[in-house]
Amino acid sequence: MILITRPRDESDQLAKELSKYKLKTCIEPLISFLPCSNLSFENISANYIIGSIRSVDVLEKNFSNFKHILDLGDFYVIGEKVKKKLLSIGLQNVINTFEDSSQLIKFLGQKHFNKNPFIYLCGSVFNIKLIEELKNLGIIVEQKIIYKTVQKKKLSDETTLLIQDEKIDSVVFYSTYTAETFIQLVSNTLIMSKVRNLRYFCLSLGISNILVKSGFKNVVHCERPNQLEMIQMIKNHQNT
Repeated sequence: MILITRPRDESDQLAKELSKYKLKTCIEPLISFLPCSNLSFENISANYIIGSIRSVDVLEKNFSNFKHILDLGDFYVIGEKVKKKLLSIGLQNVINTFEDSSQLIKFLGQKHFNKNPFIYLCGSVFNIKLIEELKNLGIIVEQKIIYKTVQKKKLSDETTLLIQDEKIDSVVFYSTYTAETFIQLVSNTLIMSKVRNLRYFCLSLGISNILVKSGFKNVVHCERPNQLEMIQMIKNHQNT
């Protein structure tokens, strides 16, 4: 059985896809999200960096208040799913779409941007490395936190029992923060010895590094950070 740690809606989607290959799953969302209140944006032209579906959700739910940023802003988008969601709510001016923040930095390093200010639309847990790399390029970016990430305080009894009884054999991680949360939740628990024997599927090398540094050995990661590759990787390993 595969433990999926993503937020509920995204976990449900992945579980549905894996069920097509007769792969059993258990869902335990380790983080949830709360939109920030009293958000406001200046009515100016700006370059917006956005790499989270949650950020798009906040824009969509506050569409009447934020429509002007969709009209005036140029958007640098990380992730095809984020781009599709933005287009679905009426965004027209996507400058480019990138697989990850490294691709974005490489693109901006070639001076592919105008003189308008940069604004990073993100949650309370954000990509610190991206901010640092932008500064190294001489780009001053304003962080606009538009939702809060809430960390789970403990694993459910159901998941704990499944791990204890060795019913779960692998775990899926899509973010470093979720991986770090999982490590915190299982550290110094009775199931720690069981957890170390599980296989870990990670969306990126950065996520897998978090696990390896914490002493986990059976860790693999996608070469390209997308769901299709994650599913293929899981299928390949489950068949070995």
